Amino acid sequence: MAKKKRPATKARAAARGKVQPTKKTRRVAKAAKPARRKAATVKAVPPTRAPAAPARNPVRELAQRIIDVTINHDDAGAFVLYAPNVESTEPGQAPLVGIEAIKQKFAGWHAMAPQATWRARSVCVDGNTIVIEWEGDVTFATGKQATLSEVAIHEIENGKIARERFYYDRSALQP
Repeated sequence: MAKKKRPATKARAAARGKVQPTKKTRRVAKAAKPARRKAATVKAVPPTRAPAAPARNPVRELAQRIIDVTINHDDAGAFVLYAPNVESTEPGQAPLVGIEAIKQKFAGWHAMAPQATWRARSVCVDGNTIVIEWEGDVTFATGKQATLSEVAIHEIENGKIARERFYYDRSALQP
């Protein structure tokens, strides 16, 4: 059976490029063309994973405990952070050695300044060293009030404070 030839129309002729298209034939030709679809692309999506927990840093955790016990005036909690043979140095004083010396230092501080509020302004942990910049509002036993700025450097060995040094303006402690 022979195929019948369809009669040519201006729109089909324009679509084949045989006739100069008119506005109407452009619309018809455009509608007559089959729409080309882009092939769907599938992008590989990496499997979702829960974010990794930050690595535990015991020295950073100790820094936070130092801050907590200082802010909360928890002397008993502070004493457990020290190594038995700790060395503590204050400006203009000979180093104190041992946990008993630390306990006496705390008792002397509380007698001199019965009320103090401390804020850690900045904390730096590098290796086994903790540096804390403190700001404190202190009321001395004499009634004098002062704002103290202090830098404390703690050296850590075996998870305990082995050495500490404090830097501040000693004139702020004068009655």
